[in-house]
Amino acid sequence: MQEEKKYLKTVENAIDENVTRFEEEKEIEKQNYNRAQSELSTWFYDCDSIELSRYKMMISESENRIKTLSSKIEMMKKLKNRPYFARIDFKEKNAKNSAPYYIGLSYVALDEKAFVYDWRAPISSMYYNYDEGPAKYETPDGEVEGDITLKRQYNIQNGELKYYIDTKQTINDEILQQVLSQHASAKMKQIVSTIQKEQNEIIREEKFRTILVQGVAGSGKTSIALHRAGYLLYNHRDDFSSNDVLILSPSNLFSSYVSEVLPELGEENVIEMTFSHIAKTELKKVIEPREKLMDEIYKSKNQKKLNEIAYKASFSYLEDLLKFLKEVYASLFDPKDMLFKPADAKEDTYNAFYFPKEELKKLYFEIFGSLPINKRIEYMTEALIERFGLSPKETELIKPRFKNMLYKFFPLSDIYKICEVFYARQKLAIPSFEDLAYEDVATLLVIKEYIFGLEHDFSTKYVIIDEMQDFSPVHFYLFNHIWDCPKIILGDINQCIEKTLSKKYLLELSRFLKAKLIILNKTYRATRQIAEFSEKIIGLKGVVNMSREGTAPRVIRTNSTEHALLKLIDDFRGKFDHTAIVCKTADEVEKVAKMLKGREEFEIIVGSDYSFDYPLVITTASTSKGIEFDHVIVPFADKDNYHSSLDKNMLYVASTRALHQLEFVYEGHRSKFLKKA
Repeated sequence: MQEEKKYLKTVENAIDENVTRFEEEKEIEKQNYNRAQSELSTWFYDCDSIELSRYKMMISESENRIKTLSSKIEMMKKLKNRPYFARIDFKEKNAKNSAPYYIGLSYVALDEKAFVYDWRAPISSMYYNYDEGPAKYETPDGEVEGDITLKRQYNIQNGELKYYIDTKQTINDEILQQVLSQHASAKMKQIVSTIQKEQNEIIREEKFRTILVQGVAGSGKTSIALHRAGYLLYNHRDDFSSNDVLILSPSNLFSSYVSEVLPELGEENVIEMTFSHIAKTELKKVIEPREKLMDEIYKSKNQKKLNEIAYKASFSYLEDLLKFLKEVYASLFDPKDMLFKPADAKEDTYNAFYFPKEELKKLYFEIFGSLPINKRIEYMTEALIERFGLSPKETELIKPRFKNMLYKFFPLSDIYKICEVFYARQKLAIPSFEDLAYEDVATLLVIKEYIFGLEHDFSTKYVIIDEMQDFSPVHFYLFNHIWDCPKIILGDINQCIEKTLSKKYLLELSRFLKAKLIILNKTYRATRQIAEFSEKIIGLKGVVNMSREGTAPRVIRTNSTEHALLKLIDDFRGKFDHTAIVCKTADEVEKVAKMLKGREEFEIIVGSDYSFDYPLVITTASTSKGIEFDHVIVPFADKDNYHSSLDKNMLYVASTRALHQLEFVYEGHRSKFLKKA
């Protein structure tokens, strides 16, 4: 123990020395920056373009250097509390002795001596992938083989070594359970000290291909995605910056929840946007929230409407939509002889800009006939205006006008009218398209993208898509066209609350995406009792639950839901940091709010809120997906309210939000999905 404490002190001293050196470098860089700014201001009008460019480059380089040093200082100060969490002793093949390697959140070195290795470094991978015994890791120079002779985990708090554990296992249960037993926080935290082998394999996947991860509730899907982003930014810094990675977030609430993970890993936050943001940007209309669709599904008695919603979420619908666009709408191109005269064209060049309809038809139907319509029109435009002999700048000015003339050869060019025709052919209800219903948005965007192309460039180098079960095949078709790059797509088909998804759908989706499918069946979130109870709700088999013990969930019959809720809140007051009353619909949220108004302090969170950092919240299962709470109460859990297969999924989602305590409250008769407890 004394030897380990001595090493910890050595590392802390190295961190202090790093902070001092970085601050000195930062101060020098600030002086360089100020001097360059001053000289530029003084000599601005006497400088030629080369000198101006040189000054601007110097200033920009100083700014970047100051920013980098500030990040290093911040990380070193953060490391002081917990410089490392593990150690492996590794004996390389043919070496005489083992060497110790300490693993932490970031690299710590001084005068070319390494004290702590970053968890993303190649050698650190052995900590996650191997128990004691034979091990290996990849380096740029090839594979290094050897043996792990010691694995040690540390509990260091506020710079003080509390204890350490020697273990032959990858992650010792005692350390893991200590982490998992903590209260829920308003922000997701990094999990580098408890990453499991199956999670690590996904995080460190080196083949740049699309990965589809199906993981049960609490299997760490979102953490895996964010740590993968951190891994890419660290190990492929020459190829990726934070601006090259995009997270398609389910909601603003989710974005807020995960906002601290990458900064904790020493990386800048990547680009985040929601599907609704893309839709608003392209369609320029109010997009009704997905929660409204969920409410409609769960309140509607109109089976025809429910069937339409289910159809729009199927691969059959995507096939029908693409067939309509490729075979029906595309065939409507009916060109006439076309005369195009640039504004400054001279009379003697007039005939050079005449295009007979036969030529236009040949280009559209034959030469470019295999392409989407937007590409056909784009390539036709480029091929035809080449004859004008214009400069690139002049060509770009003429292109929009020329393309507009070609699009006029279609009888319909309004995406809403085109969508109406498609819906009519499929015998679907035709909406007003004033405020756009969520279930229509993906269709409209696919129509726009296929015919006209999207107006905005959302391209990036790597995309993370979470809650994949909330998106339909039409969405994924669109995503593939917006982002032609590797992706990691994560979700849980068991948590789909607007349709029933099967393993067959999962396989079909992986084929469609050309993705490597990975299944995660181990859950870490809840106590064993909560996890097993939740799994029984939907009859989920084959899940491996952490052995963290807790209180069994309770199904409470009451004559007054109001009284029962008030008693439960009071019974657990001060015991947990975050309690959530998770309802089925927004109407239920309002009903509960009326019960508690004036008697308890609470926050209502429905839809795209930015935080749930309150002791007591009232929310819906749809809104709270992906979020954790210490204590969850599910009201109105009676047989009439929760009776369908979709209701069953909703109960499962609500129950899997709980970390430590779970209760269901009902009047009359309990839901058939809640076993005796």
